[in-house]
Parts: sequence; structure tokens; C-alpha cells
Amino acid sequence: MEESTFRPDQTALFGTTTGSNVTTIIPHLFEDLESDNTNIHALVLRQLLDIIIDNRESNDLSLKYKLIPLLNKFAGNIEKSEEFVLSTTILHVIGVRNGSDNKMILAGAATDSIIQSLFSQDEKTSKSGSKALCELIEENEIIQHSLMRTGFISKVQYAFINSSQSSFSSQTESATPYHVKCGLLDIVHKLVATVDDLQPTSILIPILTELKNNGEKGIKNKSINILAIQIAKGISAISFDSKQKDEEIKQLKEEIKQLKDGIERKEEEMKRNKDELQREKRRADEAEQRIRRLEQEKEQEQQFKWKKEAKQKKLKDEKENLKSNQKKQIDKPILNPSQDFPIEIHNINSTYYDFSDINGVMKKLTQKQTKHIYTSLTQVMENGIWNLEAKFNTTQSDGYG
Repeated sequence: MEESTFRPDQTALFGTTTGSNVTTIIPHLFEDLESDNTNIHALVLRQLLDIIIDNRESNDLSLKYKLIPLLNKFAGNIEKSEEFVLSTTILHVIGVRNGSDNKMILAGAATDSIIQSLFSQDEKTSKSGSKALCELIEENEIIQHSLMRTGFISKVQYAFINSSQSSFSSQTESATPYHVKCGLLDIVHKLVATVDDLQPTSILIPILTELKNNGEKGIKNKSINILAIQIAKGISAISFDSKQKDEEIKQLKEEIKQLKDGIERKEEEMKRNKDELQREKRRADEAEQRIRRLEQEKEQEQQFKWKKEAKQKKLKDEKENLKSNQKKQIDKPILNPSQDFPIEIHNINSTYYDFSDINGVMKKLTQKQTKHIYTSLTQVMENGIWNLEAKFNTTQSDGYG
């Protein structure tokens, strides 16, 4: 078990704490309240309550030491435990002492505890609370208006609605006891008999009508008396229905406004979506056009590449053929004209010209008569490269070879 910093002998400080004592004690109390030792929480809260009561500047303490968040740990556990009672009491002291100066709100603080006792399961406690509250209503006009305007009527409505629902429900929450209902109706009767403006009590008309028709004898009579005063002061079921209809109309108008706003938002969203779809479609069309253009360019480039490759292949083939032919010519023996090839000139007619050898290669024909003469070689020249040079001197016509 976690060790506690709580010291029982510190209870001697109750009612006599000074500023220095508070500075020393509160941090230790905080440690105890945050500990897992639940047995000391009530004792620590009681000591803290005395410190808050003794220090009129409790607001400074609550802010400095952040009391409220810590107290909420216990006040938020809605059970009638000692920790709940003490923590809510401390919060009540801090709130009343440092809260609003508005008398209507302060009056609510004055009646809260009495209303709590009014709802007690103990009949004597409940009747005592009812009697005390009726006396306050009779004596204090601010209390009257506070009860009318700050939530008491709604608590009455809840008590009877909860009682009706609990009769048909398996919930563990108990129905409102008969003595509590009687006490509540006594207070409502005192209010409607004392206050001029009874409009806030119109929300009770359906409940009072039901109690008048189906309630137990004592409750039925109290309901009849309250309804009679309401009717006498102009607060009837009709006015309640009218108010209820006004509220319903207001609510429906609000719902219609929300629906219209929702429709407008959806229309705006649809418009944005439509615009976005159109933009997407344009982008898709542009992308398709670009794809087609790129495909055309690619096809043109491919065709150009094929033509270029075909042209290059053709040039390469021609070059290879040329190289091959040149190689063949190179591989063949070069005929040397200086060698004695069996090439001779025939049909030499000495009557028309003389034939003479100059250097074994060159031959000379000298024409004697002015006539056309013809001379042929000994064979047909098919292969190889051959040279024949002819030189004509002092001729009167062309020469052909």
C-alpha cells in the first residue's frame, strides 16, 4: 500500500491555519488525495474544507493550487459518498464566495441544498425541505423568481416524467417517491399563488392534467388547485400549446434552414465536382491528343529511320560491291603492254597505207591514198583493262576506234 503523507495530529490546525501553514499543508494534502489510499480521502477533504472556510481568499488558493480539477475527481463520481459530499461542498463554498454578485444566481445557491433535501428518500427530511422552501418563497421575492427562472420547474418536470417512465422500465433508477411528489406540488402551488408571471410553469400543464385525471387522491387535488390558478392567471393548455407550437415552428424553421444550407453546400460541392470533372476531361483530351501527336511523330521518325537504314544499306552494298569488283580487278594480273601479246593488226593493205613498228608497242600507219580504211585486231577483248591510243595527224576527216 502506498505510504500516506497524512498526519492525524494535523487536525489540530483546523480553524487556525495561517498563510504559512497553508503553504506547507496543501501540497501534502494534494499528495494524499492523489494517492491510491482511498481510506484517507474523506479525512483529507474535510481538512481541506476547513482550510477553504478559514481562508476568505479561497479563490486565490483554488487558482494557485488548481483545486477545482482535483476536486472534480471526486465530484465527478456521482454517488452519495462522503467524498462526493465534501468535494461538492468545497466547490460550493468557492463558487458562492468568488462567483457572481447577481442576486438571482445567488438565490439559486441558497436553494440548491434545500432542493437536494426535498428529493430525499427520507420522508421527514423531504417534508422539512419542502416546508423550508415554501417559507422562503413566501418571504423572499428574489427566491420566487430564481425558482421560476433558474431550473427548478424543469426539475419538477423531470421528477414526474422520470416517475412515469420508471413504472414501465426495468432501469435500476427508482421512481420518485409519493412524498417527494407531494412536496414538489406544494412548492409549485406556493409559486403560482405568489408569482405574477406563471409562463415558465406552462411546461407542467400536460403533467398536471395527467395527474388530475389519473393521479392519486392527494396528488390529484394538488394538481387541480395548481391548474385552477394557472387558468385564472391566463396560463392554460391553449397557451402552452401555442408556445409549444411556436417552439416547434422555430425548431422546424431551424431544421429547414439547416437543410437549405446543406442543399446549398451540396450544390456547391456538385458544381465544384462538375467543374473538376470538366477540367479532368479537358486534361484527358489534351493527353490523348498529345499521345496521338507523339505516336505520329514516332511513326514518322521510325519511317525516316527505316529509309535512312535502307539507304545506308544500299550504299553499304554498293560500296561492298565496288570493293569486291576492285578486289577482283586487283587480284587479276595486270597486262603489261610491253609484253608480247598476240595482238596484231590485220587487213593491212599496202596499197593504201604503210605499216611500221616504232618501239615494239606503238604502231604507225601512214595513209597513201585519200580513202577510208579499216583495220581490226586479232581477237575480241572481253576481260581486263586494255589501252588503245590512236593519234591522227593531218587527216581530212574524223577517225573512229
